[in-house]
Amino acid sequence: MTKILCAGLIAGLTMIANCAAFPQEAAQATDCDRRCLYELAGTFMDNMVENYTEGVPFADDVRITENGADIAVGEGIWENSLAWSTRHTFVDAEQGGIGAFGVIRNDDETSTIVGLRMKVEDREFTEVEALTIAEGSFPLFRPDGVEARPLYYNYVPEEKRSTREELIAIADGYFNGLATGDPSALSFHPDCNRLENGFQTTRNPPLTHRSCADLYPFSYMHSYRTPDFPVIDTEKGLVLGVTAFDMPEQDRTVMIRGEEFHITSEGRRLPRTLFLYELFKVEDGQIMIIDAVLANFEYGTEMGWNGR
Repeated sequence: MTKILCAGLIAGLTMIANCAAFPQEAAQATDCDRRCLYELAGTFMDNMVENYTEGVPFADDVRITENGADIAVGEGIWENSLAWSTRHTFVDAEQGGIGAFGVIRNDDETSTIVGLRMKVEDREFTEVEALTIAEGSFPLFRPDGVEARPLYYNYVPEEKRSTREELIAIADGYFNGLATGDPSALSFHPDCNRLENGFQTTRNPPLTHRSCADLYPFSYMHSYRTPDFPVIDTEKGLVLGVTAFDMPEQDRTVMIRGEEFHITSEGRRLPRTLFLYELFKVEDGQIMIIDAVLANFEYGTEMGWNGR
């Protein structure tokens, strides 16, 4: 059985005899290992832009949402997409999790930034959650800045890897730092950058000189819902966090580095709820880079999953 499974995974790529070199990977294939998840992710995304739902192994009870709303198979972004301009896929074989950030070219020549979170069980898609951002729907929108950055594909040396629990703590600590304006519990690489919908929001003069650690001005973000961490990859040091920030109306003054910082509803476009998919690269306990896909919604809008 193991030989049959292994042959099926690599047919047309290598000789079946090579399976003997990967006994652990072959044994894991029955539960959909890293390679299997990448293949399924490619199947999903390729068929999506072909608008061919029959080509995707959806479970009979699959649940699909887009921007927090339940949709049927083939609806939403599937209906108008033509091709992927770029995409970056990351997987978690332990949870059967797949994440992807990318840009879709639509049939009207517009672009849509997409964040995907998918769940695979028995080699079928049981959950699909999408966040889509069109031009004009969020102040920061730069499709050509959404990239499959090489750093995300690099394996972290074993002595510098974090455990799954440590990666979760780092991602959750970042969300907490945004809500409180306090980054003291986190460690950032000095060259860290953060990108929002492809726009670099750190170390990008003259627009901003802010570093990844400069979270003080974001205390107006108030609070975040219990996040999910559907993709964790200890070998590559990746963790995907998915949450929503609820930002009520505010008119208050806080102290930041000894100076008064006035928060107003008008200045921060409040109230609103922010849906956030955030991908972190971590090495030796330090955050190396952060990519975020995010969009604003009416205050209190539910994401629709796990209490979010």
